[in-house]
Amino acid sequence: MLPRADLRRPLRVAGLVLLVLYLARPEWNLTPPGMDLIVLMDRSASAAEWVEPHREEIERLLEANRGAEDRLRIVDFAAAPLERAAGRPFESPRGETRMRLALEYALGLRDPARATRMLVVTDGASTESLVGAGGLLAEAKTPLDLRLENPGGAGDSGMTRVSVPPQVQPGQGVLLEFDAFSSEDQSIPFELLRDGSRIGAGEVAIRRGRGHGRVAFRAEGSGAHRYDVRLMPRQDSRVANNTGSAWVETVSSPGALLVTPYPDDPVEGALRRGGVPVDVVTDPSRLHAGDLSGSRLVILNNMPASRLPAAFLDGLPFFVKEQGGGLLMSGGPQSFGAGGYFESQIDPLLPVSMELREEHRKLAVAMAIVLDRSGSMAVSAGGGATKMDLADEGAARAIELLGSMDAVAVYAVDSEAHEVVPFSAIGRDKAKMTDAVRSIRSAGGGIYVYTGLKAAWEALKTSTAGQRHVILFADAADAEEPGDYQKLIGEMAAQGVTVSVIGLGERSDSDANFLIDVAALGKGRIFFNADPAQLPGLFAQETVAIARSAFLKEPVATVSAGGWSEISPRRMDWLPQVDGYNLSYLRPGASAALLSGDEYRAPLVAFWQRGIGRVAAVTFPMAGDYSQDFRAWSSAPDFVQTLGRWLLPPPAPQGTSLRVKTVGNEVMVELLTDDTWTERLANTPPVLIVSDDSSREPRVVSWERVEPRRLEAKVSLPPGKPLRGVVRAGEARWGFGPVAPSVDPEWDASPDRLEELRALSTSSGGRVISDLRQAWTCPPAAGYAPLGNWLLLLLAIAFLTDAGLTRWRGN
Repeated sequence: MLPRADLRRPLRVAGLVLLVLYLARPEWNLTPPGMDLIVLMDRSASAAEWVEPHREEIERLLEANRGAEDRLRIVDFAAAPLERAAGRPFESPRGETRMRLALEYALGLRDPARATRMLVVTDGASTESLVGAGGLLAEAKTPLDLRLENPGGAGDSGMTRVSVPPQVQPGQGVLLEFDAFSSEDQSIPFELLRDGSRIGAGEVAIRRGRGHGRVAFRAEGSGAHRYDVRLMPRQDSRVANNTGSAWVETVSSPGALLVTPYPDDPVEGALRRGGVPVDVVTDPSRLHAGDLSGSRLVILNNMPASRLPAAFLDGLPFFVKEQGGGLLMSGGPQSFGAGGYFESQIDPLLPVSMELREEHRKLAVAMAIVLDRSGSMAVSAGGGATKMDLADEGAARAIELLGSMDAVAVYAVDSEAHEVVPFSAIGRDKAKMTDAVRSIRSAGGGIYVYTGLKAAWEALKTSTAGQRHVILFADAADAEEPGDYQKLIGEMAAQGVTVSVIGLGERSDSDANFLIDVAALGKGRIFFNADPAQLPGLFAQETVAIARSAFLKEPVATVSAGGWSEISPRRMDWLPQVDGYNLSYLRPGASAALLSGDEYRAPLVAFWQRGIGRVAAVTFPMAGDYSQDFRAWSSAPDFVQTLGRWLLPPPAPQGTSLRVKTVGNEVMVELLTDDTWTERLANTPPVLIVSDDSSREPRVVSWERVEPRRLEAKVSLPPGKPLRGVVRAGEARWGFGPVAPSVDPEWDASPDRLEELRALSTSSGGRVISDLRQAWTCPPAAGYAPLGNWLLLLLAIAFLTDAGLTRWRGN
């Protein structure tokens, strides 16, 4: 007979209910009500056209559909991510779309206790690999949705890859290959450019969205040259991804690069007779950092800084200090301080300083500074500063370099000329003037150049100073209202007033030709630079060139300083006098071989070591005007040859090979050696040093030993900047570069990269959304706790209690 359960007893009923509940495996939802939506807003350069116009509307719609318990957080990202906060501007370089970094940042913001979903609003793909990001999203149980503002690249054509041998011989035939894509099948015309000049053309056939093109050319010259393949489709929704690039080094006997305005420069003949190959450049406008790779020595012979491209000047410090190249600057009316090199990129390299000390000044200067304060100047330049802030700093620096006997006026110009510093002698008011200039703020609109120049001329008319000059600063893409500027500047020039222009931008910008004409009519200099951080230096260069530099045009006797013995054991029979020279001062640590015989005792020949390279300054002319005494000097060829040989670095070491190639967004560097190098490299391990930006210090990259005589290193390529490097081991050195991605990753809209992003979204449980209400779909709650253990505990208590009561009643 079965025992009776006696369900009339409450504890037994409770135990049975608890047992049934336990077998059902119930869970308790611990997730708070509502959800968090973290929006990753693409603010990169490529997103400006597609995302930025709709950004505020997207954010309003998301906010409108937010539930009472929901929370919305927005993370702006480009090269770096930053959560949106009131009053905090988004400051990040816009040349990268680092989506993986943004995802990691956003996952760090999520509240594990709340349901979270992510939404990426972007125009396309990430510039960095997304490998491994899916695992992070899965671990966090966070779906990733996509909102594509350029869905499928509709109507878009572009480049995905350019392939060409990295090194060739002069005159060698070269085959360049490239891959292209398009949203429709067609034949797309293309052109091939070498350092910006067209050298070839053709068509590439696109079939099933992809095409492969080839074009042949013949290598010319020496050094590294940039080759661009530019697609020219009939219709295109985006033109920024139509160009692919590659650097090709034409390998020849490296020698001297002579940058000179003189076609028959005697320096060239002297070096050639001494066995040094010379590449002469009389038009420096197309020089770039790649020209340094085919040279061991750079000579700047009376060539003003305003004629040298910024990219070439930027490359010289790394060329000298890290790659061990030589640098020689020769004197003349357009050299040293008179040529605008004060506070330039190469000023710290020179063994002489170029400021003119107050006690040596002969003439007072009257200067008017006209500053663009249009709307474009309010744009951030990074580091918390706007373009206007850096222009203000440049104008203030110009005033600081003027003396108490000089006079200055400053005008901030938009549609009118606003007087910031009234025209007056500086005297003791320098600090008051610079404070006023640093307070200028952008006020919108464009810059009316004629209005600003007219105000400057009205001020300078009243001055009797020996030198009257105007510095005009304007946006090269937004300089308005030329007016009858030719007549105005002609009137100023007739009265001895000069006008120089600092243009923020490139020579290819819409208003650049107008600014060039202003400087030419004003018999001044023209500077273009797209980097606002360089503005203070440009103002300083121009101010010193006008107000505080000196080329002395009278013959002066020479005095030997004895330093020549550091260069050569052979005694030099110096020329007795020079026709003129650039007044400068010997820097501490530098050596002088020849001094002027006047009261200044200024260095005429000076030299020193900078990094592992050598630099010399010859402050008297060696060609052109004021060089008669030098050219008549019988020892002139010997002087040039001996100094040149001392400046030249040692040749590339034998028994080694350096291979450099680009793979996607990375540079692969391989150093291969024979057995003779095993012990040498053990004693002095090789060091790889790279540089991608003149404003940052070069960095050291670690090697990986792949084989006994083979080292390998990987270096990430910076967006929009070519990479240059050097391998050093003791006295041995191997230079390379420039190298750059064949296609800028920021503008690479190839279908494969977009598919990678779609696959990541799908694997996380997300989807591509068009209706923004879908972004608020709450994901399955992850915060559940099992109740089984608690139910077992209650069941045990009920069982024991019932058993105890039964025994007690029985007794």
